[in-house]
Amino acid sequence: MVYRHRIKNICVVKENSRSTVLLSLREASESIRRGDLSPTDLVESSVDKINSLNPRLNAFITVVEKEKLIKKALVAEKEIKNGKYRGPSHGIPYSIKDIIYAKGIRCTSGSKILADYIPKSSATVVKRMMDAGAILVGTNNMNEFASGITGINPFYGSSKNPWDTSRLSGGSSGGSAVAVATGMVYFSLGTDTGGSVRVPASLCGVVGLKPTYGKISRHNIFPLSSTLDHVGCVTRSVWDAAAILECIGGRDLCDDATVYNNNNDIQPFTKDMGEPSLKGKRIGVLKEYFCEHLHPEIADLFHEFTEFLHSAGAKVFLILKLSHSSRFYDSWRNIRLPEAANVHRKWLKSTRASEYSHEVRQMLVEGMKIPAVDYLLSIRIVKDIKNDLAAIFAAQDLDAFIVPTTIIPAPQFDEETVVVCKDFVLETRQSLLRNTILFNSTGLPSISIPIGLTKKDNLPVGAQIIGPPFQEENILSIAYSYECIKSKKYVPQLD
Repeated sequence: MVYRHRIKNICVVKENSRSTVLLSLREASESIRRGDLSPTDLVESSVDKINSLNPRLNAFITVVEKEKLIKKALVAEKEIKNGKYRGPSHGIPYSIKDIIYAKGIRCTSGSKILADYIPKSSATVVKRMMDAGAILVGTNNMNEFASGITGINPFYGSSKNPWDTSRLSGGSSGGSAVAVATGMVYFSLGTDTGGSVRVPASLCGVVGLKPTYGKISRHNIFPLSSTLDHVGCVTRSVWDAAAILECIGGRDLCDDATVYNNNNDIQPFTKDMGEPSLKGKRIGVLKEYFCEHLHPEIADLFHEFTEFLHSAGAKVFLILKLSHSSRFYDSWRNIRLPEAANVHRKWLKSTRASEYSHEVRQMLVEGMKIPAVDYLLSIRIVKDIKNDLAAIFAAQDLDAFIVPTTIIPAPQFDEETVVVCKDFVLETRQSLLRNTILFNSTGLPSISIPIGLTKKDNLPVGAQIIGPPFQEENILSIAYSYECIKSKKYVPQLD
């Protein structure tokens, strides 16, 4: 068996069972079941890649000792050989964003304040992955307290985009996207409050899934904004994302958001996707706001994406007008900032305030100043927006909306503002958040998939597929069909 991985100027060809860098979770799990690969092979390959690539890309904050990982891999091997196979994640190395608690493993939340914090119990999602037999390799780099969209971290260094290390990985789950894109792990769990799974997935050329609000438990995950926080995953393929959702989704008595959502039973998504087909799918393109001010190459690639969907049998509708579009950003901001300030208020009023970075401390101070009336008004506006989107879904009998994930490709580290198109200039942060925040505010399920590379700089571009609440099967089916029919994989080539 021969697998190939190209790192620019170096072509590595290994003819043994440990050459696994290009495998998806699905491919790796099938190889394990056939006996072509073992969990030990995967763990050793994962550790080798982390040792080789992480010093340059800074995707991890903490890595579990190799000896402990090998012991877990051997246990998984024994279980599988004895017929106790638990599913596609059994024996597969994965990582978590460094804001998700895993018992006995340092969790810094990307901060100086929690630099030495070691959780005494694990997050529900980690426990569910453990039950599925997955092997936790370590914790991924992130923006401090998840308060950012860039991947820049002043305390642990910034995660770097593997397609061009002079560019941002995106954040705050930047390390997760980098680790998956380069084959350090097969998937990673992250959080998404304004786009923190989908944006880095888009900029790094991988898949990022943010399910419906309340679909996945947030228990034992350090909060940013309780109204907006979602848990999601970064994977190499859509099938992989569906498989992870099957493992970690569903009700959890420790998280009320999951308990009181009526449609929160987990379906066998990987089985329900069936044969890839886009015929008869009804898809709406949200033109106003989301398709304005696009980088020219993103506009071209997104147009090609919509044309491909149409040519493959989908019915594509243009949604030209949206209500409240001028309030999308402010309504999200007026919820996110005060809720974050509330989480941190004790530290802000103590001597620990000096341990925040200047940027995060300023955000928290801003959040303290937002009047309650603005917060409550934003909650009401978001409800109105959600009702408007539901009405569009119903009126057109749509399966999904589509929009570009970001309006720009990955920017350079030193770009504080970007010229989006012609003379339209935005702060880098706002340009990266622009197309994702609404689906945190409204809680709609969304998946970002790669749709191509820019011609000038060879940078990945992503598109989002958004569905009605608790209809993840809609977006997974469309994304999976596109991925299978298009049959194109995106692998970074490092200098």
